[in-house]
Amino acid sequence: MAKKILFAEDKEETARMIKKGLELAGYEVIQAIDGLDALEKIKARMPDLVILDVLMPKLDGFSVNLKLKEDMITKDIPVIISTSRVKMLQMFEKDGKAKIDAFLEKPYTLEELWMIIRKILKE
Repeated sequence: MAKKILFAEDKEETARMIKKGLELAGYEVIQAIDGLDALEKIKARMPDLVILDVLMPKLDGFSVNLKLKEDMITKDIPVIISTSRVKMLQMFEKDGKAKIDAFLEKPYTLEELWMIIRKILKE
C-alpha cells in the first residue's frame, strides 16, 4: 500500500510539480491549498507524512505544525517545513518547540525532496 503524503502549498505551479513528483515516486498524494485546508485534511486522512510551506493563506506552516504537535492524534506525524526564507527557518529551529523532522529550502529538486522523504519514512 502506498504511503500517504499531504502537502500544503498555495502556489499553483509549485503544487503541480510537487504532486507530480510525489506520484511518480509512488506516493498517494493529498493536496491542501492553505493551512486550514491542511489541518482538516490531515485529521480526516491521517497521512504518513506532511509537507508544509511556511507562508500560506489562512494559517502559516509553523502554526499548522504546532497544532499538529499539540494534538494527541496527530502529534507523531512527521513534518517537513519548506520555505525560501532561511532566516525564518533558523529562528524557528532555535525555538526547540517545533518538533519538525526536516527543513527544505526552496528552490529544491524532486531528488532532494525524495531523499528527505525516504529518510523520514525509513524507506
